[in-house]
Amino acid sequence: MLSVLVALSGIVLISGCGKSEQPVPGTPPPMTMNATEFRPAFASASPEIKALVDQVMMDLQASTYPEALSCLAKLAANPALNETQKKAVTALTENVKNKMAAIAGSAK
Repeated sequence: MLSVLVALSGIVLISGCGKSEQPVPGTPPPMTMNATEFRPAFASASPEIKALVDQVMMDLQASTYPEALSCLAKLAANPALNETQKKAVTALTENVKNKMAAIAGSAK
């Protein structure tokens, strides 16, 4: 009985020591989009601004980054944005640009 228990615990320990999966070389790293920080910044925004925010999020989900940048530019140009919203737009714009650059770099 004791030997079976020792053998089972050894199997459990060994199976937990496998290699972690490494990303395929040449694949761009996944973009860190923190929608939990972006979307809440616009909770009290006008319906027009919320529509643009929703469009940005859909473009990001679809990986249509140029369209996302276009919507982000429209948001950035809106004088009704408060400082928190401006910072969120700026941060996400930089993130999208970095993602596009990483994709372009891996395509070479």
